[in-house]
Formats: sequence, structure tokens, C-alpha cells
Amino acid sequence: MASVHNKIKTELMVEIYASIDRIYDSIEQHFDLDETRRDNVIKHLNVLKDELYFVVQTTPLS
Repeated sequence: MASVHNKIKTELMVEIYASIDRIYDSIEQHFDLDETRRDNVIKHLNVLKDELYFVVQTTPLS
């Protein structure tokens, strides 16, 4: 059962990371950000990725 859960979690992470990358791409395409704002967006999206990775790795599936 654990291997099934691990596979599901891996697939979730791939989907989550791809979604966050699409968010960044959309922001880049639609907004004219200065360098500081762009760096902040990247920084915060990376923090979000890190937090979600932690949740997926440490929390059992429902």
C-alpha cells in the first residue's frame, strides 16, 4: 500500500510543480514586472513549492 501512496504523491508533486510553473509563465506573459518584483514572485513561488513538497512528504493521504 505504501508504494501506491508514494506513486500518488509523486504524481501530485509533478502536477503541483507544473501548475506553479504555469502560474509563473502566465504572470510573465501578462504583466510588465520590474526586476525586483519578478524576483519576489519567483522567490515566493519557490517557497510555495517547498511548503507543498514538505506537506506531501510528511502528511498521509486521506
